Parts: sequence; structure tokens; C-alpha cells
Amino acid sequence: MATNKELDENFIVQQKERLESLREELLRVLRGAEEDERLRGEGEGDFTEHDAGDMSREIFNREMDATIAEQVEQRLEIVNRALQKVEEGTYGLSDISGEPIPRGRLEAVPEAIRTVEEQQRFEQERRPPA
Repeated sequence: MATNKELDENFIVQQKERLESLREELLRVLRGAEEDERLRGEGEGDFTEHDAGDMSREIFNREMDATIAEQVEQRLEIVNRALQKVEEGTYGLSDISGEPIPRGRLEAVPEAIRTVEEQQRFEQERRPPA
């Protein structure tokens, strides 16, 4: 099995702790968003009581909350994948190419599962054409 020679066992243990902490924080954010949505639903009552401005603001807030929740869920998936890689013994290797991810990148983004170049390509492919 390939390994990232830049990473020692101590570093990987520290990264695992950081990833677990990050996962807990993301889960707290998701639980908070779900609770906000539940409370908003209980407090809305009849929409006929709201004017167009209130309704527009409410729709905007719901869309923003949904977008934030989606981004948190996506990041949580990546964090979980990075934790899986720790368990597999492949942490620090790209999911795309198997190439080592530089230690500095992992220090900055512990959940990194791609090299910088691969991540840039991934984001460009996901970005809608202008």
C-alpha cells in the first residue's frame, strides 16, 4: 500500500483528532439548522397574514439556510472520507491520483482528499459556465 512519506504517526493522530472535532462541529451546525427550520415552521402560522415583503424575506432565508446546510453536508462527507482514509492507512494520498498531498495542505485543510491541482480541476468542473 502506498503511503505519504511526509506524514508520521504523530501527525496522523493529531489530524484524526482535528477531523473528529471538525465532524462534531459540522454535526452541531446541521442540528442547529434543523432546529431553526422546525421552530420557523411552528412560528409561521398562516401565510395570508404576511405581506409580500415578509414572504420574500422568508423565502430568501429558507433558501439561504438550505444552501448553507447543503454545503455543511458536503463538507461533512469529505471529513468522513478523510477519517475513513485514516482508518484505511491512506490518509494524505489523493483519492484521484493516489499522489501524496503535501503536509502543508493537510495542516491547512485536514480533510483534503485531493491535491491542490486536482481540487482546482474538480471545482472548475462543478462550476456552471458563465
